[in-house]
Amino acid sequence: MRRRRRRGLPPPQVLVETPDWSFSSGDVDRPFHAASAGKLLTAALVAGLVERGRFGFDTPIGRLLPAVDTDGLPAVDGFDAAVDLTVDHLLAQTSGLPDFFDPPRGRRTTASIGAVVAHPERRFTPSDLLDAARGLPAVGPPGERFHYSDTGWVLLGRIAEEATGEPFATLLRTRVFEPAGMEQAATPYDVTLLPDDLGSIDVEPFWLRGHELSRAHAVSLDWAGGNVVAPPRDWLRFLRALRGGALVSESTLARLERPRHRFRRGIRYGAGTMTLRFDELVPVVGRGLPAAVGHLGVWATHVVAYPEHDTFVVLNFHADREMNASFQLQMRIASLLRRGVAQQAQPSNRLAVDGDHHEDRWS
Repeated sequence: MRRRRRRGLPPPQVLVETPDWSFSSGDVDRPFHAASAGKLLTAALVAGLVERGRFGFDTPIGRLLPAVDTDGLPAVDGFDAAVDLTVDHLLAQTSGLPDFFDPPRGRRTTASIGAVVAHPERRFTPSDLLDAARGLPAVGPPGERFHYSDTGWVLLGRIAEEATGEPFATLLRTRVFEPAGMEQAATPYDVTLLPDDLGSIDVEPFWLRGHELSRAHAVSLDWAGGNVVAPPRDWLRFLRALRGGALVSESTLARLERPRHRFRRGIRYGAGTMTLRFDELVPVVGRGLPAAVGHLGVWATHVVAYPEHDTFVVLNFHADREMNASFQLQMRIASLLRRGVAQQAQPSNRLAVDGDHHEDRWS
């Protein structure tokens, strides 16, 4: 196995809580940007609005958004996004909309991975992001094909705003952070809050394609797709609140978590949630390991629960190239849960975090 040093990356932030023991490593009181793991909060917010009768999962987005948001959205022949695309399609990543952040080969957008790295000073409004998607071809008819796309999350954020008359950042604070007891959670990269000088933002550094972006205005492109900063202890509070009924009902949570599509080997997608199946990821080693459900972020962030073990796990490995290392640790945690480490004397010794090494490949 070829290994290499983490080359100056901070130690991973790790927080694990079971009914019988807990483990932490790194600075678990320091906020980190969770990237797409923050999609869990948007999903909970939208699902909560459904439960309050503001709209339904099957409501066409044209009934919820003004034409300025829906006009010109990519659609295959014979379909109209405003009429045929629903809230559920957006949550389940079956909208047929292209992804402005990771466009098809040979295509570029102003909000793609490459553009963000090349122009970190650029700010993005929701309309900027939708405009970036409008220049791309549709993936397919709504409901027929799974395709991970941040474009749909911009629309979900706008739907929440239109349904309530409140800014998205305010909605997260009042309807998710506060009910969940997330005392330090914030959205400092929201374009409506983003300061000119980002030096005052208290956040762990994070890298994308070798570029450190914690002081980049371009991070504003995440918006409703996961632009939340919070310390591991707050993310753990969120997981407890989500599973404890403080944000959505048990039946609605089951709907969000039901796996529907294959994201990639070992990861199934529900409606704003991912289920990690280690027996699919590494068939021999992962056989019999419990499944984790939650969401991942591009710089190797994990916010997940192991429901059958009443266990919560929050990981931040700081960089996209550390994804494989984060999965190795996640599998170690799952293995300890399977073996019933709570019955053993020193579980922390069995979960030592190797902060200096990792495998180079994420399977």
